[in-house]
Amino acid sequence: MKKSFTYEVKKELLTQDREAPGAFLAFAYGLFLFASAFSLNGMYIKTENKLLAEMYAQCAKRLAGVKPVMHATQGGTYTCAVESKEERLKILAAFSLSGSELTLRINRTNIDTESCYPDFLAGAFCACGTVANPQKDYHLEFSVSYYQLCKDLMKLISEIEPEEPLNPKKVVRKYEMVIYFKGSESIEDLLFFMGAQNHAFDVVNVKVEKDIRNRANRLKNCDSANLDKVIKSGVKQAKAIRRIKNKRGFESLPEELREIAELRMNNPDMSLSEIAQNLSEPISRSGVNHRLKKLEHIAEEL
Repeated sequence: MKKSFTYEVKKELLTQDREAPGAFLAFAYGLFLFASAFSLNGMYIKTENKLLAEMYAQCAKRLAGVKPVMHATQGGTYTCAVESKEERLKILAAFSLSGSELTLRINRTNIDTESCYPDFLAGAFCACGTVANPQKDYHLEFSVSYYQLCKDLMKLISEIEPEEPLNPKKVVRKYEMVIYFKGSESIEDLLFFMGAQNHAFDVVNVKVEKDIRNRANRLKNCDSANLDKVIKSGVKQAKAIRRIKNKRGFESLPEELREIAELRMNNPDMSLSEIAQNLSEPISRSGVNHRLKKLEHIAEEL
């Protein structure tokens, strides 16, 4: 059976190397804090993702030498639970908690530095997140059971890009607070930030192909052979430019490349001639092609 897009994203996040103590602690904290239950009275995760249940158990062992109990149903649901109070206390202590806290909040002492934010969010997403297949919809969400915890998570996400904030939305659904994103670019940025780069590029590629094909459907007289060429070229260039933006930012580019990068990314279906005419200082078609090749080369070096 084909796995869902959410499963594949979580697989990419779960299989990353987090040997560094700070990265591991931040990831494990996000995973436990946003799992099905996290308190002195109960601590477990319930999921249909076996990899996720196994990672929960591995984190418990590395954190405090605790071995959770795994249960599986015939329907394919896995529950991994820290069953004794003594073991739950050990896990809580690993996160500088006593178990007497009145409500769940994000304790940032468990997120060593801002460089550990991606690991923390990756853990939180694996515990309570879902993302739609971009072929069908643009939607990513975190389902959170506690009001203050939801507020803390929204605040942390909003701090990721102060100059271009992701601006998550919130809604209450069946007694849970849901933080969600609908824009494809916000989803791309968040996936990339958490470490799911491969699937962030999948979203980029789908968006570019959709944009180009939607416009192509309106251009009835467009030659199909030329259209295929434009689509392939546009997808390749947009992917390269998005990689540069996410890895280094457009501010790292010379002005002449920055302008053409933004123009191509926002208009993936433009011909080289149209791009040339829309630059602040028009250049030749071959000049446009030369600059786009430079951008592709920069992306290949990253």
